[in-house]
Amino acid sequence: MKLTSVQVFAVLFLLTVSFKTFGNDKSTITWAVNDAPPFHIIEGELQNSGICDVLIDAFSEVMPDTHFDTVIMPQSRIKMLTKQKQNMCFPCLIKRTDNDVWVYSDVTVYHAPLGIIGKPSVLGAFVDDNGRISLEALTTSKKLRLGKPRARRYPEVLQIHIDIAQKARTFAEINGEKATSRVLSQIEVGRIDYTLEYPSILKYYNLTNVREAVEHEPLRYYQTTELAGQRVAGAVGCTSNAWGEEAVTKLNQALPHIMANPIYQQQQAFWNGSLKPAQ
Repeated sequence: MKLTSVQVFAVLFLLTVSFKTFGNDKSTITWAVNDAPPFHIIEGELQNSGICDVLIDAFSEVMPDTHFDTVIMPQSRIKMLTKQKQNMCFPCLIKRTDNDVWVYSDVTVYHAPLGIIGKPSVLGAFVDDNGRISLEALTTSKKLRLGKPRARRYPEVLQIHIDIAQKARTFAEINGEKATSRVLSQIEVGRIDYTLEYPSILKYYNLTNVREAVEHEPLRYYQTTELAGQRVAGAVGCTSNAWGEEAVTKLNQALPHIMANPIYQQQQAFWNGSLKPAQ
């Protein structure tokens, strides 16, 4: 089978990354992952080549004295179990201040800014002179329907507008597997008007979605007025307890070797990510 560009990046990375041991005692870290492409890609031609799939493979390579397990479960269950202090790490979180649920690693990637995705014919009236759209203007207009995966949360400057929008009838939440792609499908057929997402989500959708015979207007990504070009820092989150703090310490020791690898940098760039906070 012919490999895609991102799969080539992943293979090359695993062949070239440094095999360095961190710590003397054999320990176990359990990765909790969910079916949320392109962060984790569970099936298809791009299987295991998601933004964080290659990251957890890289940790396995640079931490050979640590045993890694991976379990797949919904995001809501992952959060529930970490609240119950079950020991696990989730590799794809927005980096925040440590709290009673998560303790965070150092930055693993800077995602391209969260933005508005929808049809230009629907959103055109809201585009400003800089080519951006105000999320606040969209959520207060009450004319367009916003859709989002149920478990998703956003940086606070955006989340405050989502919280207000959730109280309106023009709001829809999508549950279940591949919710991000299903939201875009709903926009494409006109059941939802827009969503708040990363451009990597749209890239994955365009790479993998098989269109029907009827042609749809292509979806477009717009930066928000609120975030503008500000990238979103990603990190590993582990259970907020003594085990999680120790796990994060070990992961942080390995991260510089992963982040310095040009193949890892190329793989993240494929998904519109960067190792720098701004372009």
